[in-house]
Amino acid sequence: MSDKLEKYLSKGKTGRDDDTITVLADGEEWSVRRLTTIDVRRSYELAYEENGDPKESYNEIDVMIVKATEQDFNWNDKELLLAFNCISKYELPPRLLDNPADYSALSQAVRNFQETKDALLKEAKNLSGKTEKQAG
Repeated sequence: MSDKLEKYLSKGKTGRDDDTITVLADGEEWSVRRLTTIDVRRSYELAYEENGDPKESYNEIDVMIVKATEQDFNWNDKELLLAFNCISKYELPPRLLDNPADYSALSQAVRNFQETKDALLKEAKNLSGKTEKQAG
């Protein structure tokens, strides 16, 4: 067997190792999981009707936010859905995060996971570097 085939057989048998980052939105820390290609594809499927028209109550970014954060937050909580008058959990992100900057923070992290991760690491390095210089 080829090395490439072995690589993917091994990957399929071990499952996936979720890569996550922490993003601040609405004064809360949100654990955002890197979405897989299948997750993104499913998000688009859920955001559009069978005839291709967009859903009226949510879009693909809302679905991606839910999928990327559901390991950290129970979007399906019945009380939460009732409190915000929602039928689907995918309607919640823009309602919970009604400040555009907070919604944007999660949206950016979901759509551009690696860029956001790199920016967070750079920021952390800068903060630790300043601390070391201040201490010296």
